[in-house]
This record gives sequence, C-alpha cells and structure tokens, in this order.
Amino acid sequence: MKNNNKSNLICFSILMANYNNAPYIEEAIQSVISQTYPHWKLIIVDDASTDNSIEKIKPYLKDNRIKLIIHKKNLGYGGALKTAADNPLNMILAIFDSDDKLHESALEVMAKAYKNNPEYGFIYSTYWVCDFNLKNPQIAKWVGPIEPNKTNLHKIKVSHFKTFRRDVYRKTKGFDQNQKSAVDKDIIFKLEEVSKLKFIDKPLYYYRSHEQGISQGKNQFKAKVYHYIAKLKAYKRRLNTNIPNLTKKELYFNYIGIAFYRLNFLIYFYKLFRITMLIETFLNKFSFLSLKIKKKLINIRKLID
Repeated sequence: MKNNNKSNLICFSILMANYNNAPYIEEAIQSVISQTYPHWKLIIVDDASTDNSIEKIKPYLKDNRIKLIIHKKNLGYGGALKTAADNPLNMILAIFDSDDKLHESALEVMAKAYKNNPEYGFIYSTYWVCDFNLKNPQIAKWVGPIEPNKTNLHKIKVSHFKTFRRDVYRKTKGFDQNQKSAVDKDIIFKLEEVSKLKFIDKPLYYYRSHEQGISQGKNQFKAKVYHYIAKLKAYKRRLNTNIPNLTKKELYFNYIGIAFYRLNFLIYFYKLFRITMLIETFLNKFSFLSLKIKKKLINIRKLID
C-alpha cells in the first residue's frame, strides 16, 4: 500500500533577500518555478529597494507558493534573511540570492539527499561561477567536504547551494541583522556548531559575477572585514567546547591578513591618483587634446579624494 503521509514529505522554504536586483530577479524567480521538485515555498524580502524590483516581483505572486515581504527601511542582507526566516517555515531552509539562478533539479537532488541522510542537518553542493549574463559557467573548485577535525573557520569549504533543517537553524541565534556582509559565513559557522554537514559533489547553482554583488567589486574589502568579525564571534562561542576552533595565533594572523589587504587597497588608489595627476599635467601642456578626456580624469580624481 502506498504511503501518502505528508509528514514524511521533504518541503523547502527558499529564503531570498532582494535589494535593487530588478535586472536579475525575474530570472531567479523563474528558476524556482521551473524546479522539477514541486514542494517549495519562496519567501522574498525586498529590503527597501529604490529600483523597480517590486513591479518585477508582483506578477509572480499569483503563485500561492511565493510570498513577498517589503521592508520600509533598509536593514541589510542579514536583516532581510532574518525577516524571511522569522516566517512560518517548511522542514528545509535554503538560501538563494536574487541575482543568481538555480539548476532545475536543485531541489530534487537536495530532497533525495535529506531522505537518504536523515542524520545531517546541513547539506550543500558546489556551484557554477558565471559571467554577468550567467554564461561561461565554471565549477567552483574550492567548494568541497570539510576535513576531519577541521572547520570552516580554517578554510571555507561551504557555498552555494546551502540548505539546512529548520530545527537545526533554531538551535542557533539565527541570521544576524548587524552582520552587514559575510552573512552566509556567519550562519555557516553557527550551523556547523550544532549539526553535521554533508557535501553533494554536483553543481546546482549559477552564481552571477558582477560589480554590484554584495561581496564583489567595491564591496570586497567590506566582505573581508565582516568575514573576520564572524570568525571572531565564532571563536568566542567555541571557547571551552569540543567544537573545532581557531587558536589565538590563527585569529591574529587572520587580522593581519585583513590589514595587509587594506594596505594594498590604499596603495592601489594612491598609484591611480598619481597616474591621473601625471596625465592631467600632460593635458595642460598639450591643450589641443580633447577637453572631454581631461574632464573625465578630473572626475576620477574627485572620486578618489
């Protein structure tokens, strides 16, 4: 006799934070709708977008599996995910960014993994790194299983597609609204403190590379700083426990690494500043060159200043 007990069904709550990703969000939502596995709910939190994101999302609300929550005030990525996770949730939670895309079998693969591995509270896969248009996909080589007696504090091995059990998430303090960047790193550290992690060696997620990404382009240094802050908080939580942890020496080296990154960042802009000054001086001597080029260089200097 066939078992129709719905309590045994693996159901997903997909948490999506959105801020000014109107050019990409329709493709992201459509990739959820196109899943071969139908048992999901998509919770979108718009974090006070100033573009036309809401207009892009509204037509999809006809699907009763999709819910939109709108922040009147921008709370950041961590705050938006916290709002999504504070809603009534299905058994499995998944983080999905509004500028990316899921492989059509992503949820089906994950559902099977949870059925076959009930002792794991956190299951993740590898992903494709793509260009601005989600083309030219390359599998991320650094994602993989965590070595015995090691931790993501030593070397991050977890990335997209991240999924975890609702009951495991609730054993942690959850998403941190004050964590303005590296939010995923912070929740990874928390979850590995309360659960076993399993790696699926199959790409299920398309990651879009673009300058406006929360940890890309001009946001890279901010992401590194908040990654260190998340490590520091995890280090303090793990003191006097049996959970694998950093040593103080390792923590200090991480801090020094951030300082050197900042130094290189400043040297880069100093060199750029000097180059623009030299070119401007050249243009002053040869006034027959285009005034438009000169104005652009002056604008670059203003941005640097």
